[in-house]
Amino acid sequence: MAKVIGLTGSIGAGKDVVSKYLVSKHDYIQVTIGDVVRAAMKERGIEMTRENSDAFSQKMRDKYGIDYWIGQCIKKVIDDKIEKAIIDGVRLPSDHKKIKDAFGKDYILFKVDAEPITRFQRLQSRGRADLPKDLAQFNSQEKSQNEMFRLNETFSKASAIIDNSTTLDNLYKNINEAMSKFPDWI
Repeated sequence: MAKVIGLTGSIGAGKDVVSKYLVSKHDYIQVTIGDVVRAAMKERGIEMTRENSDAFSQKMRDKYGIDYWIGQCIKKVIDDKIEKAIIDGVRLPSDHKKIKDAFGKDYILFKVDAEPITRFQRLQSRGRADLPKDLAQFNSQEKSQNEMFRLNETFSKASAIIDNSTTLDNLYKNINEAMSKFPDWI
């Protein structure tokens, strides 16, 4: 059975950086919900904006069920026989439940967190079209995401919180501390 780490966290918290570290240091394979959504949008010729992404995600959930996207990630882990997987972008409480149902005791959830202003500044450096242009838009998008995905409920399910408010060295130290609590995942 696969060992699966789910990653959750607010926009710009650093989930991708945590995932890449676990890939490089512990031989995990990253499966990213956002990448699955963006690939499906690209296939359909939908412009990459946060609003379009949110709307498209919701449309597919309405059409195929609330767990559609997470189901695509779980299917990939199983079909590709991935032994150590990171499912990056666990948002809905039902996403967490579906992964837990699929992998049971071989699944843990980490929340990646950072101060809001730090997250906003990180987003600014990415230069993607779907990211907020100013702090007011960032706050609005974050509020919308929290309401749409019930993020606080998902965050409360985390087995560990990885702080990413300062330097990369501190982040790596925090990841290692979180991983040390789960030796079967190392």
